[in-house]
Amino acid sequence: MQITGKMVQRGARAGLETTWELAKVIVPTAVVVAVFRASGWLDFITDFFAPYMSWFGLSGSAAVVLFSGYFINLYAAAGSMMALTLSWKDITICAVMLTFCHSLLVELPISRKAGSSLGYILLVRLACSLAVGWLLGVVLP
Repeated sequence: MQITGKMVQRGARAGLETTWELAKVIVPTAVVVAVFRASGWLDFITDFFAPYMSWFGLSGSAAVVLFSGYFINLYAAAGSMMALTLSWKDITICAVMLTFCHSLLVELPISRKAGSSLGYILLVRLACSLAVGWLLGVVLP
């Protein structure tokens, strides 16, 4: 297979379009987190959730990442991670938790249309996410 200028052009266009789609979520999320930090709201949020996040071995800041991922999407969670100073442990645990439970506001209605019980799907996804988070919080140093 020979690489042609047309192939490079199509690849570059596809790459730029993908970058633009991701940036439309990640950049605003990072900006919102930065505004929360500057206003003092981030400290309030992280202090409030810190006791609950400690169940999973996470800092209070991880709550912002989890809620972004649970309710918006994984790209919003990535934007939150970029704007926060998280440890490798926080990032790892959040990433694994979000693999089980993410984009709930979009995916739950889709599951319902597919004939699944909304409550059951929510319970299973959230329970798996919390269980693996707790397990990793215990296991990781």
